[in-house]
Amino acid sequence: MTAATGGTASKAPTPRAGTLRIARIARIARIAAGTTAGVASLALTLLLTTAPERLGLSPTPALFEKVQAEDRGSEAFVFAWALIALPVAGLLQTPLALARRARVGVGWALIAGYWLYVVLMAAVTWLVQGFFPAADAPGKNGGLFGAAILMVLGVPLFVVGSGGVFREVRNGDGDSLSPQIRDQLTAVTVLCCTVIGLVVGLATGRNFSFPHDGFPAVFLPGGALWGLLAGAALGTFISSLLPRSADSRRTMTDSARSYARTSATLLACCLCVSQLGWLLPAWAVALVGLPAPFVLLVLAGRGERLGRWVEWRRIEVRKEALY
Repeated sequence: MTAATGGTASKAPTPRAGTLRIARIARIARIAAGTTAGVASLALTLLLTTAPERLGLSPTPALFEKVQAEDRGSEAFVFAWALIALPVAGLLQTPLALARRARVGVGWALIAGYWLYVVLMAAVTWLVQGFFPAADAPGKNGGLFGAAILMVLGVPLFVVGSGGVFREVRNGDGDSLSPQIRDQLTAVTVLCCTVIGLVVGLATGRNFSFPHDGFPAVFLPGGALWGLLAGAALGTFISSLLPRSADSRRTMTDSARSYARTSATLLACCLCVSQLGWLLPAWAVALVGLPAPFVLLVLAGRGERLGRWVEWRRIEVRKEALY
């Protein structure tokens, strides 16, 4: 029996409507937890770098002095924020993971792996000469270097901040979470390697000097394209080494080879066009180099022989694996 008010019968909410409402509330809670984690970790990082004595640390630690002496304060701040944000986001997302009966232990294992990844990136960037350019260097002055750090670190930060590391068992998975973990690690690896390849391609083209006036042909869009595909090839190959079926491994290996062949061909095309810099000014090389990679892709689609080397494949990751 239903009670009528004003001629309209009031209906009780259906189970599906209630489930959707709970899912919406859970999504909002996860977004709020991730946002709070980012702001709180930023405050902790500022406190650590500006007033370490409040945390019981020396006001002038040797590490801080070394960072300041080499003018790496902004980059070190970003890495410090990422290292603090990962565990803070994990702590805030844990209660929500328990509420939706997700696997907390597996999630914290992934957080530890991503945290070690950030540590490794910090160590590599500190040791590699030239990765931290001078303040007046083209890459840093143009914002390329800072954008690279944020993009490379942003992928694991997004996954942890969104609570995506705490996976729920899907129907048909039984008690095994390996497919979900594998999908997430694959997505993170491919995205990070792709971004790193993109930045390496752009940096290589920007600093190309053989000849110097030929750099526009290797910078944009050629440097972005061959670097992006080279990174995708590396990320896909690494992901294929994760435990998976033979057919899936074969498919990913074929994709990695295709990305690598296309990347190498695009790089060769850019290098050939760049040699016009011996005869033409940089602006003229740019006019020729801008359409050259796209012309190569069009010709590869029409010619069978060239199509064996150049095959444009979209870089796809499972977005459901990230959050």
